[in-house]
Amino acid sequence: MKFEPDAYDAVLFDLDGTLYHEERPIPAAVELVHRLRGRGTKVGFLTNSTSSPARIAERLARMDVRVDPQFVYTAGAAAVDLAMNQFGPAARIFNCSTDGVAEMLSDAGAVAVNEPDAPCDAIIVGAPYNGFATEERRRTALYLLRGGAALVGICADRIFPSARGMEFGAGALCAMLAYAANVTPVFAGKPEPEFFTNLCKRLRADPARCVLLGDNLESDVAGARRVGMDTILVLTGVATREDLLNIPDDKRPGRVVQDCFELM
Repeated sequence: MKFEPDAYDAVLFDLDGTLYHEERPIPAAVELVHRLRGRGTKVGFLTNSTSSPARIAERLARMDVRVDPQFVYTAGAAAVDLAMNQFGPAARIFNCSTDGVAEMLSDAGAVAVNEPDAPCDAIIVGAPYNGFATEERRRTALYLLRGGAALVGICADRIFPSARGMEFGAGALCAMLAYAANVTPVFAGKPEPEFFTNLCKRLRADPARCVLLGDNLESDVAGARRVGMDTILVLTGVATREDLLNIPDDKRPGRVVQDCFELM
């Protein structure tokens, strides 16, 4: 089946597992982006990364994909947006994620919380290996949650692919803290509907006339389908053909390709 990008307002790319593995572009993915842009197709990028859109744009530039950061939406940026919108311009936030989130919180005017007995509005949680998610800071997060702070998960990813293999995702650490503190988390990134629709607004595209290329059945396919997008699953990241055997309808992609070569 030929890929017909002219049928869509925009083509959205997931990043980790779809366009690249860390600093290594996945074969044919960058070429597909160039081909789409060459024919005038709008292209956007979304990721459950904790990095800022500016940092992701810099990474993409190193792979010969130059993009305005406004057309990159990260779960880290979405988590900061969520916390600041809910708790106001001087929100007191404990960062249990990355320096990228710390940078975005500082830029947004948040008050950094670092002590377990300090007043705290919310905790932002990323993947467990990140620099702001040390064992000591996880323990601080637990105390703050038990003291009434809200738990904001950057995303609900159980795992994500890296050059080393599969890694524990932000959702895994968030689930541990939520269980220990007996609280219910809210999530900012994929598969939350607002995450997809916010990027579509920036692209001036109707979600129902967009297609998402992604590698994860839960965060990419299910999330995009919830807002009416078409979906293409690429088998270069999390999902395998075996995963497709017994999946529910809401996670079933419109099309499955081995890699982006099939869409060229």
